[in-house]
Amino acid sequence: MSINTASRTGAKRFPPPIPQGAPGRFRPHRFVKEFEITGPRDAVWEWVNDPRTFTDSQVWPWRVEFVDGGMETGVLNIHHGPLMSFAGVVGEMRRPAYRDLRYLYGSYALSLRWIRPTRLEFLIEEPGPGRTRVRMRLESLVRPGLHGVWTTLLRLYWALFPFFARRGVRRRLA
Repeated sequence: MSINTASRTGAKRFPPPIPQGAPGRFRPHRFVKEFEITGPRDAVWEWVNDPRTFTDSQVWPWRVEFVDGGMETGVLNIHHGPLMSFAGVVGEMRRPAYRDLRYLYGSYALSLRWIRPTRLEFLIEEPGPGRTRVRMRLESLVRPGLHGVWTTLLRLYWALFPFFARRGVRRRLA
């Protein structure tokens, strides 16, 4: 199911804003991962926006699912497994530079009482010929005292993403 709506002319509109929230004791947290890839920005964009990039690389018992589509505005998806449920909707997409994924209220890591992801963004830039910079940003609401733990877990989780991105883009170009 997609929450995307169409106008009478058939043109797609952005989905409505995703309400987010948490009790007052939660604080904003932002994690950024940035790296460069040798290759054209279009190839990197295609890799980052291919659902198989995220569905095929999951280790059991975790899984990523897309409902009724792929990486398109309004498509629902979920990354789930033990101690996590990141349910979201693909938001704004500006080819070949930006994609945003808004997580729904009730998404969590470790416990709903501790960490609530709110948004995942990818910014893809071309700093020079044949070079592409990828900036991934994950925003969350986190209980005080867990910011360091959450940052460490995200560093571990996203550590291999540049390796997989470089390999995936090379395969697309081969």
